[in-house]
Amino acid sequence: MKKNIIKVLSFIFIFLILFYCVTKILWNVHSPITYFYKEPKDSIDIVYIGSSNAYAHFNSVLAYNLYGYTTGFFSTDSQYFGLVKSGLEEVEKYQKPSLYIIDIAKIANEIDDFTEQELRFTIDSMKISKNRIDTINEVLANKKVDKDDYINYYFSFLMYHNSWKNKGINAIKTNIFGRKDLYKGYFFGEFTSNITPQEKYNWSNDMQELNMESKDVLISLLDYIKSKSLNVLFVLPRRGYEIEENKEINSAIKIIENNNFKVINFNTLPDFDNIDFSKDLYNFAHLNVYGATKYTTYFAKYLKENYQLEDHRGDKNYNSWESEYERFKEDFKKINHKDFDELLKSL
Repeated sequence: MKKNIIKVLSFIFIFLILFYCVTKILWNVHSPITYFYKEPKDSIDIVYIGSSNAYAHFNSVLAYNLYGYTTGFFSTDSQYFGLVKSGLEEVEKYQKPSLYIIDIAKIANEIDDFTEQELRFTIDSMKISKNRIDTINEVLANKKVDKDDYINYYFSFLMYHNSWKNKGINAIKTNIFGRKDLYKGYFFGEFTSNITPQEKYNWSNDMQELNMESKDVLISLLDYIKSKSLNVLFVLPRRGYEIEENKEINSAIKIIENNNFKVINFNTLPDFDNIDFSKDLYNFAHLNVYGATKYTTYFAKYLKENYQLEDHRGDKNYNSWESEYERFKEDFKKINHKDFDELLKSL
């Protein structure tokens, strides 16, 4: 009898291990959040939360090289602003950053503006936990998703089990070994080296009432930040915007500032006007690596001068940050056939 019980338990144990390994391959999620989880506990000085503007614009390994502080990203493509609060809750379980930076570029978008794929970018990147389940339940209830479909969000591999068929061996390699175009979360690759000339966007100071859903989400977020006494800086990146979006964001900025939080709007900052829309963007809403270098050198210096951030350079526990910066420079040279140090000097 005992032998049979041991056999059954052994079978279950082996099955669970194999099941975990297979789902790790089939669960095709490798976002900056994935790399946030890999950092040692309480080793991150700043956490940047928001949409792809966060990790496409701010080069975390360059900021480390310049000033020695570490920046992690709890950010994904087109991140729904209503997920910021869940992101803060998740980060607090693993890191105690000196500062949170929250990108508000998506504040004007209602949940109906986000596709299932865009919502899943963040949800599927989160570790399985009560916070993840609560986040799924809240988002899907607000989006009025049929409850029978909730299970596909709880167990994401149910959606991704065919990814290996669609993408072949490369997808499996990515799932096992990770992405090579993320450097401590910062996104850089051939695509971000492209130059897609854009018409310069001139920020409008006109205001339009923020939609009710976004307003409620924002006020709830501000109340949560106050209740937890978190140190938060809100930012709006330099890029292109739709005019209605611009006007609603102005209303959001007013609400944030009325609650005694600082907002840096890089579109109206007098001493940050060196983004060349004909050379520094790779599409309407994103800086390329040249624009990101301008943004990072300016913003990284501002952060060092205005916040108490530790300099970890020379500490062997942070050697991975130095090696990732060197890897970034090597890849920059391979793609652009230019020396990144020379680019920095030119700025």
